Amino acid sequence: MYNTNFESETSNLRQRALTYLKTRPLKTGSDFSTDEMLILIHELEVLQIELELQNEELIVARSTSQKSSDKYIELFDYAPTGYFTLSKEGDILELNHCLADLLGKKHFSLLNSKFGFFVSADTKPNFNLFLQNAFANKAKEYCKVTLSIKDNVSKSVYLTGIVIGNSKQCFVNVMDITENSKSAQ
Repeated sequence: MYNTNFESETSNLRQRALTYLKTRPLKTGSDFSTDEMLILIHELEVLQIELELQNEELIVARSTSQKSSDKYIELFDYAPTGYFTLSKEGDILELNHCLADLLGKKHFSLLNSKFGFFVSADTKPNFNLFLQNAFANKAKEYCKVTLSIKDNVSKSVYLTGIVIGNSKQCFVNVMDITENSKSAQ
């Protein structure tokens, strides 16, 4: 995917250069003296070397960017707590494996589903207020809810969420506090 985009951009740049060249008057070899030809050849060689060096720099930058992206994905996906993003309507836009495991569902089946579906009826008002305040205040919001998981299993979780700037998504961290809740009873 990455190389295909690069090749496409390179092809597009070449097309633009060829189109631009067609708008300029064409000089023939007889329009140049020998000294001018040598200067032009030298200039072309310098430009070619510059382009090769820039290309090498781009390849290194692309590789560095890809490594950073891969590291981010690993950190997100394999974090020890659940991370996910919610739309204003409560749809799960992104999630990590920890959240999928917590909910007992396959990762792909949770995308674009309503997180509120898992929130128990008695704690749903807390969750709705949490999400509403996160989008309204653009400040860190917290709430404790009970999740209803398959086979009548319920889990107590602590949600921390924030909407940054004009984002249309709420970034949420979910911590399973079921064991803490049981020991407190």
